[in-house]
Amino acid sequence: MRANRRSGFAGVLLASVLASVASEAAQAAAPFTAERAAKLVTELGPQKAAEQVLNDSPTLEAVAAGVAGGRREWLDVGSQLIGVAESYLKDRLTQSFSIALQHDAAAVLARGAAGVPLQAVCSYDPFMGTETKPTRQQFESAVALRERAVAAVQRPELAAAKTTCLEAVGQLRATGGKQPPSS
Repeated sequence: MRANRRSGFAGVLLASVLASVASEAAQAAAPFTAERAAKLVTELGPQKAAEQVLNDSPTLEAVAAGVAGGRREWLDVGSQLIGVAESYLKDRLTQSFSIALQHDAAAVLARGAAGVPLQAVCSYDPFMGTETKPTRQQFESAVALRERAVAAVQRPELAAAKTTCLEAVGQLRATGGKQPPSS
């Protein structure tokens, strides 16, 4: 009888440990959401959060993809990080905001007041980082999509941001997508 209690207790203990480990693994594998990103920025401050995002590739990819998707929660996180970001993170966020223009141009333009560099975002080459050079037609088509998305914004309070962005898109078109060397 005593052996059965011990083995029963050991079984319960083992099951409890395994459940705990499985729970921790599930939490670690949970997707990095906009809510988790916002909490990270709140807890660490934008500078430390930007450093942490930059130094963790899966988190960096989640943030970049989230911002590029154009959801307002992610755009808010991106707005907080881009102002303090350096190097690769700043470039990835600029690229992500440029992609987000096609999803919600008004939301991106509205974040210009929060530190999103609209000139850089709107003039970002849509083919930057691709291995194959686009044809002129492909380039023009991509720029036209961005231009139409921005031109469709009708909110009066975004008129100045819209003008800035459309001028930057015009510069992008004129240069054929060649980015100036970064300083």
